[in-house]
Amino acid sequence: MRTKAKYIKYLFLTIGLIIIGGCFSRPDDYTVNPLNILFIGNSLTHSNGGLDKILHKMFDSTDTPLKIRSMRIAPGGERLSGHYRKGDAVIQIKSIKWDYVVLQEYSTSPITDRENFYNYSKVFERIIRGTNAKTIFFMTWEYKEDPGMAAILANSYTAIADELGCQLVPVGLVWNKVRTERPDLELYSDFKHPNLVGSYLSACVFYSYLTGMNANESTYILGIDPEIAEYIQDIAFDTVKEWKKRYE
Repeated sequence: MRTKAKYIKYLFLTIGLIIIGGCFSRPDDYTVNPLNILFIGNSLTHSNGGLDKILHKMFDSTDTPLKIRSMRIAPGGERLSGHYRKGDAVIQIKSIKWDYVVLQEYSTSPITDRENFYNYSKVFERIIRGTNAKTIFFMTWEYKEDPGMAAILANSYTAIADELGCQLVPVGLVWNKVRTERPDLELYSDFKHPNLVGSYLSACVFYSYLTGMNANESTYILGIDPEIAEYIQDIAFDTVKEWKKRYE
């Protein structure tokens, strides 16, 4: 049941964000103007119903509902180079006025084929910039049995985002922190894909990055255990808050 106190808390939080600005100010008030966001990726994005759909439900279930218009193009195993050659992603980028277009590369390409990843990141960034949208990179995570991937992925995504002056959502950093702090907490459905907890983690990081709020402002937790959800909400929010200091 929504309470008056909870509403007042949200109202003051929103006013505070607008006044103080900085890394946690919202580019728009999503209670009025919808966030238009397109996800381009593969199975890491479309698992468990799709990151766009999870985020949509989280926005809808925030105490004062946030408006969002989202879409994904994320066939299994696809690379940015494949998205470009097939053309559907480029068509959708140009189809409406997106606020953000999220780029998520194949799980190992930023490590094994960095040049290709960088080249097509630059191609997509030029196209996205040409529509006056902003590019966001989706930093992915390591394979279950290869924790050493985490630092290399983070370095590769950070390098291209910094070179292009783009934003980067540090999902992989949160993923690695959770695995370090809570090795008992399963995030995988197999050797690389997220289970429900893993997909919820990704959504919480995006929610905090895009809104400047802790995901505990939303009641939607994808059916996972509430205690686990609370832990993920907090670590996602804290990591995003710290991560955004690098842009100040």
